[in-house]
Amino acid sequence: MHVRQRVAGTVAALALAAGGLLAASPAASASESAPSALSCSSRLVTGSGGHRGAEIRCTGSSFTGVIDCRRVDNGYVYRHFGNRVPSGGTSTVWCDLNATVIQAYGTPS
Repeated sequence: MHVRQRVAGTVAALALAAGGLLAASPAASASESAPSALSCSSRLVTGSGGHRGAEIRCTGSSFTGVIDCRRVDNGYVYRHFGNRVPSGGTSTVWCDLNATVIQAYGTPS
């Protein structure tokens, strides 16, 4: 009886180990298809109503433009997201009125 229990325990342990290896496989293949690094540049712009913003251009993969803004009156810092565009495109993002751009960049999307 002990031999059967040991064999059954060994088979169960091998099945669990194989299941763990199979579960790890999709994660490894997902990292291979991860977006490539972006190369971005930005240009500050001012809108007709006095809004401040940035035009962000990136190459490497599709991306979304992002800016961090600071309100002039109370120093509150917040983030706005622009449109998603393909590699080589331009994403334009705007701060609220009476705020300035403190950082502009692209994030893969």
